[in-house]
Amino acid sequence: MLEGNIMNKFIILNVVWVFVAVGAFYVGKNNDSKGSEGETSDAEGANFSNQNRSSQVRSSSTEDGKEGASSTANGLSQGVTLAQYQRETDALVANKLFADLLLTLKPENAREVFEALLEKRRNGGETGEQMGFFLEAWGKLDGEAALAAVEELGGDGRRRGFASISAMKGWASSDPTAARAHLEGLEAGFEKGMLVQGVVSGMASIDPQSATEFVLEMDEARRAEGGDGGEDRWRGFATDRQMEVIARAQMQQGMSQATAWAESLPEGSIKSSAFDRVAENYAQSDPEAAAEWVKSHADQEYAERAVREVSEELSRKDPVAAVSWAEELPEATQASAMRQSIEQWTRQDAEAAGEYLTTMEESVSRDAAVSSFARTLDREDPVVAAEWAASISDEGTRNETLQSVGRSWVQTDAEAAKAWLPNSGLSEEAQAEVIESAERGGGRRFGPGR
Repeated sequence: MLEGNIMNKFIILNVVWVFVAVGAFYVGKNNDSKGSEGETSDAEGANFSNQNRSSQVRSSSTEDGKEGASSTANGLSQGVTLAQYQRETDALVANKLFADLLLTLKPENAREVFEALLEKRRNGGETGEQMGFFLEAWGKLDGEAALAAVEELGGDGRRRGFASISAMKGWASSDPTAARAHLEGLEAGFEKGMLVQGVVSGMASIDPQSATEFVLEMDEARRAEGGDGGEDRWRGFATDRQMEVIARAQMQQGMSQATAWAESLPEGSIKSSAFDRVAENYAQSDPEAAAEWVKSHADQEYAERAVREVSEELSRKDPVAAVSWAEELPEATQASAMRQSIEQWTRQDAEAAGEYLTTMEESVSRDAAVSSFARTLDREDPVVAAEWAASISDEGTRNETLQSVGRSWVQTDAEAAKAWLPNSGLSEEAQAEVIESAERGGGRRFGPGR
């Protein structure tokens, strides 16, 4: 029961803050358009208006008479009725009333609120976020009923899919055993895949470790069945989403908790996804600490994506420092980090980045760095970009970079580019492809350097 109360408060806080932010934006926008001379009177007027509005909300149940009494009998608070919410034209106040409705939601009045949201949508109102919050709250009270209601939403399967995630999240946060039992009775497919995300989200909100074990169990079962082939990409995306939710829950308990959790996972795609998600958020809040953490795992395959996340974040703040960090990484992951860092450095100071490249010894990392430099510079100075691309040691990387530079050059100065191509070192077939692709509008293809 305590967990349910906590989750209810969490849902409502999210609702309120989302809509308070929207309201604040419009209030601020209106205030900004007024001159400084009227600021004092505007503030006084706003205070009076807010006080008046609050008074209307407090007294509304009395004014509604029978309507208020009827709503109270259905389980709604005495101060807020469903009719009040439906009539309210002030967006900020309406969303506050909606939050109050969710706080007092019960199984016997949930259907009434659901139908009111449907009616609002039929009349052209936007109910996306409200419907999601409502279905999550209803799912906590009656998961089966909330999921059944999702089928009434109509529209495309994607919209219903996201709505079902909200309902299942609520159900799993209040009764994970029942939610999982419902899931097991479904056939594999799109619907079940969406509901899995809801179960993971709900479980993660109350017990991240149990959610992790659930994801690992599903992965083990899939492997036992020999699942592979065309569905792997979709499953990889789904796993990333699931681990993102759990990682966020772990990080709410502290970054040390989150990093320990990621390190404890078994080797494989799930651990890689967890490292990626934790590293991304860690780098945004404390890039130096994140860099040290990821560097200690940089020789492992599961940390490859995390290296890119940290490198990207470091590069935004200080590309020179990012390059220095990349130099300390193992060769296996150094190239990807160097690619990210050089791209940002080139954008900020191409001359300095070029000077640095002249100090690098021949290696995979140098090839990656030069490729990134050339691709970033190709529109601003295609001649220099082409010269650098030609200096790449690896034939495959060199040809891909030359083609990328060539396509960009043809689009900015076709005559000069076509004069360069015969001496570019590219085969006649590759030269023809450069011109054809550029003329089709494919001036930039994101190969290894991007």
